[in-house]
Amino acid sequence: MKLGDKILELRKKKGLSQEQLGEKIDVTRQTISNWELGVTQPNPDQLKLLSKELSVSIDELLDNNIQNVLIEKVSNTEKISEQTLTKLRHLIIVIVSIFAVVLLALVLIKIYKKVEDKKYKTREESIYCKIYGEEHSYSIIFQEETGKITTAGGDSYFYDILDLAKYDDANQVFNIINDYVKKNGGSCVRIKDRDLNSVVNMYIKEGTLTKTSATIIIEESVDYDISYGEPFWIEKYNYKTNSYEKLEQRTNANCAFKLPAYSAAPGRPLVLNQNWSCMYGELSKGLYRIVKDADFDIDRPIDETKLFYIWAEFEIE
Repeated sequence: MKLGDKILELRKKKGLSQEQLGEKIDVTRQTISNWELGVTQPNPDQLKLLSKELSVSIDELLDNNIQNVLIEKVSNTEKISEQTLTKLRHLIIVIVSIFAVVLLALVLIKIYKKVEDKKYKTREESIYCKIYGEEHSYSIIFQEETGKITTAGGDSYFYDILDLAKYDDANQVFNIINDYVKKNGGSCVRIKDRDLNSVVNMYIKEGTLTKTSATIIIEESVDYDISYGEPFWIEKYNYKTNSYEKLEQRTNANCAFKLPAYSAAPGRPLVLNQNWSCMYGELSKGLYRIVKDADFDIDRPIDETKLFYIWAEFEIE
């Protein structure tokens, strides 16, 4: 709207004649008429007076509504802010998605590695049997996941009479041997990874455990040809790795059982007073096991340097 039209509109709203408005701002009626017709325009001082008398701001009088400008600026600012926030949200989503994908990939890789490790992880088991007054054994290294035999050996007795060469599954071979021996009045025991705890009972005598010593009992329910030497060691359980870890010795001192070689028999357990202070000092709080190597008189063609062992678990509080 033109300035003259605006003055005319506002003057009429106020109920003023041209003469009355002219008197209020100290101009003639003709001047007011010229302004409204657009012939002339008020100067800045006259605009101030008009603004006051017509009760509007100079911006409104000149049809330059600052409010609309401010609203538009605020609106533009809000739009920019919203666009920025939208871009930021998208960026965060992308970052989180990438992190999730990476994390998932790491988990899948870890799972795959465990599966592969398990698939190709091997263990050794032996079967030791007594039949017709004789002792025979057969050892197998096989994949834990599949049972597939990788290496096998032993005396020729079972191999020949049971034709074991045609089998490639370890558990099947052990079952065939065990069934044959039982049908012929004998007995067998399976030994996993040279761990003799399945045939020998080794434990700490109640009330004897201290931080530096204990009384060890070794019992056999069946008369196996097992002998025990002096060496031993202590392992501590690591809850992070879920495994026992060998303690580091203070010295090379042999604080072992004080007999060069000995054996147990049914009804005749070994009672051994063991002090490990010279090797480890006082044990701290935790779960431990004392481990003894043993000589099992069994034909063992697979990794003959690997010892059989027994162990007893105990806890220091």
